[in-house]
Amino acid sequence: MASVKSVVDQTIVVFKDNNIVPAEREQKLRAIAESHFDFQEMAQSAIGYHWRAFTPAQKSEFVPLFTAFIEDAYLSRIESYSVEKVNEQIKSSMIQFTRQTIDSDNPGYAEVFSTVVLKDQNDPIPVNYLMRRDANEWKIYDITIDAISVIANYRNQFNRVLNNDGYDKLVSIIREKTAGLQQK
Repeated sequence: MASVKSVVDQTIVVFKDNNIVPAEREQKLRAIAESHFDFQEMAQSAIGYHWRAFTPAQKSEFVPLFTAFIEDAYLSRIESYSVEKVNEQIKSSMIQFTRQTIDSDNPGYAEVFSTVVLKDQNDPIPVNYLMRRDANEWKIYDITIDAISVIANYRNQFNRVLNNDGYDKLVSIIREKTAGLQQK
């Protein structure tokens, strides 16, 4: 739970700093993500059972490609919001961390449960973080928002492409989407 709170707190600090230029804000947000998210586990989970069939070269190509795509996708969402809007949302919302559980079968995995209350919505939104212990620290490898897994969503999309068109097509699509996000 402390790890997730740290991510949230660090991110809020970056947004509240009005003296940061957009490029520096993006750099700081990427650094936070890279130190608190397990992109290797996220990439592997997003690929699902196909991961076993990937060659070592494909695996080492895919992880940084997926990392850049995820970072760009979420940073572009944040940037499409203005910093003022994000700050307004931060002020008018409340995040409450409710509990955490450690996987009894595998103590290297845990889940942190939270709710987000937004001013303009009656019901709190459950936001849960799936965590994996990496050496001495916990890292996020998936987030479920209102019971919808971010990574499972990608897995469904990637699975269709891999089944129909193969690895090269998937990589091509991700490169194309990442390039489009970077131009915004």
